Amino acid sequence: MKKTLKVPRVTKKQEKILMLPAFKDYIYQPNRVTNAIYEYSLTQEKVFNAVMYYLQDAIKISRKGEDYTQLKIFKDFNDSQFIKFNIPLKELSIPQNYEHVKKAVKKLASIVIEFPYKDAVTKENYVRYAGLLSANVPVENNRSSHIEVEIDKRIAKLLIDIEQNQFGQPINYTRFLYSIAQSAKNKYTSRVYKLICSWRKKGGFVISLDSFREQMGIDSKYKYYNDIKKHILVPVQEELFEKADCWFNCNSEDFITKQGNTVTHLNFKVITPELIKEDSEKKDYVLYLLRTHFKFEDRHIEQIMHIFNHASVSDILLKIMQLSDVYSKDATKITDITGYVLKSLLNEFENPLKF
Repeated sequence: MKKTLKVPRVTKKQEKILMLPAFKDYIYQPNRVTNAIYEYSLTQEKVFNAVMYYLQDAIKISRKGEDYTQLKIFKDFNDSQFIKFNIPLKELSIPQNYEHVKKAVKKLASIVIEFPYKDAVTKENYVRYAGLLSANVPVENNRSSHIEVEIDKRIAKLLIDIEQNQFGQPINYTRFLYSIAQSAKNKYTSRVYKLICSWRKKGGFVISLDSFREQMGIDSKYKYYNDIKKHILVPVQEELFEKADCWFNCNSEDFITKQGNTVTHLNFKVITPELIKEDSEKKDYVLYLLRTHFKFEDRHIEQIMHIFNHASVSDILLKIMQLSDVYSKDATKITDITGYVLKSLLNEFENPLKF
C-alpha cells in the first residue's frame, strides 16, 4: 500500500502585526496615470499625489460611469479651459521647507509628462505630451498658505476618467494608500509602489528593463542593472517592506531574467500581508512533511532553512511532493530517504542566482 501525504492541522502561530495606516486613505487613479512617463523630484512627486487626492471626488463619480463635470471645481472657475483648486502647503511639507516646495512647483510647471491613452471614439492609441499644471504660489508664508493649482481640462480628463467594462464596472485603475506614497523618502518609492499596486490583483507582472528605465525617467542615468538595483529597487523595497499594504523582493532568485549576462526583464511578484500569512502556513506544512514523512531531525532542518530565502514555499512544496512520488513508486532503491530528500532540496534550491 502506497504512503500518501495528508494535510495536517497546524497550530497557528502568533501573527506579526504590520503597522499599516489606521485610516485607509485610498487613492484611485487610472492606469494611464500610473504608467505615465516623467521624471519628478521627491517633492514634485508628492505634489502630483496631492493633485490626485484632490481629484478623488471626480474620480469616484467617474468609477460609477457618471458625469463628474457638474462638480464645483468644474463650475466655479471663469476660464472654461481649466479647473482650479487649492493645496495647503502644510499638507506637503513643514513650514521650514515651504520655500523648497514652492521652487519645486515652479519647476514642475515646465516638466513635460507623457500620458498614454486610447481615444474613446477611434480606439486608437495616443500619447499626450503636456505639463501637469500651472500654479499660483504665495510670496509670504503663513499657517493658511496654499498653492492655487490650475489644470487644463484635457489633462484633468486624463487624470480622472476611469474606463468601464461591458457590465459598467470600473477597470484599468490603480488603488493605493495616500499616506504610504506621501511618506516616501526616496523619489522612486511612490512611483514603484503605485506600479505594483496596479498589479496587486494579478499577483505580479513582468516588465522589460528598458521599459522600467523609461517609466522611471532614468533612460541614461543608470546604465547597468546593478546600479538600478542599488539606487532604486533596494531603497524602495526597504521603504515598503512590511510597512505598506504591498511590496516586492528584488533579492529573490527569479526576480530577473537574463539573456546571456545581460538582465533584460524584471519579474515583480506583488507581496501582501495576506500572502505572507499564507506562505508562513505553507512553510509550517513543509517542515511538518519533512519531519513526519522523511524522518528529518532538527539538524537536517537547519541545513535547509536557508533555501526559503531563495525559493518560494510553493516551489519547495512541489519538489517535496515530486520526491514523495518517486519514493512511493520504488522505495527499495532509496535506502536513506532523509539523505535523499535533503540532497535533492539542496541541489535544487541552495544556489541563488548571483548578479
